[in-house]
Amino acid sequence: MERRDHLTLTFYNPEILKTKGNRNYQRPILPNNKHPSASMPSQRRQQHVDQTYTYIRMFSGSLCGFGLLVLICMSPLNWVQFLVTKNGLELYAGLWITCNHELCWSHTPKPPYYLQYSRIFFFISVLTIFIGLSWLFRACLPRRGSMTINLDLKVSILCFTSATCLFLCLILFLEQVHWHSGDVMESNLLWSYYLNWWGDILYVFAGVISFLNYITSRSPSPDQNITVIPIEKSRLGIGPVTTAKDEGSGPEIESQNEEERPNAGL
Repeated sequence: MERRDHLTLTFYNPEILKTKGNRNYQRPILPNNKHPSASMPSQRRQQHVDQTYTYIRMFSGSLCGFGLLVLICMSPLNWVQFLVTKNGLELYAGLWITCNHELCWSHTPKPPYYLQYSRIFFFISVLTIFIGLSWLFRACLPRRGSMTINLDLKVSILCFTSATCLFLCLILFLEQVHWHSGDVMESNLLWSYYLNWWGDILYVFAGVISFLNYITSRSPSPDQNITVIPIEKSRLGIGPVTTAKDEGSGPEIESQNEEERPNAGL
């Protein structure tokens, strides 16, 4: 019993390098987003995103407006030049202009009504693009009523509809020219006719931009808080998953180990 009283227990305590005061020590830091917009509040960031969508709508509206201006300026001009093969007489005509000659067309409708159908499609093209411009103009004004639901999608549909109607208008006018030329006259399309095709291309570009703006505006932003339900899996992917009941038995095991340590020391 006397030997047990003088028995001392020694524990090995390894020396641990102290990092406090060590300038060469680099504390591990989790990777973070260093972009300037990362520290920006979510409300202000959403405001910048909405402003970007507004600028895209303004650009799409400028394309539509320029295309409409081209159509309005080119419609009262001559689109085609006729040359009579017998006497070399030059005749000029357009969508709304007649050459006042028996070999040329007049305002009186005659089958196959190419000119009349061409004018109808021209009216539809101007009307649809005007409606789209009015919606865009009202949406770009600050604090002026509520925005139209799915504005970008509707503007895109109107732009494509206007481009299709203008395409049919130009094709039907070309058929009207070929039907009147024949062997008696030779036809030559003027630059004013070809400028209308550029207006049609501008409508297509505006429709594509509006449709892309609609797709991007509907995509969820990465800043939205999404609740994710965690899935319990084993660490190695093999074997059963430990439940909460198994973890609750941890303190009991630790208390048993603490009781066994004094007995082992004796």
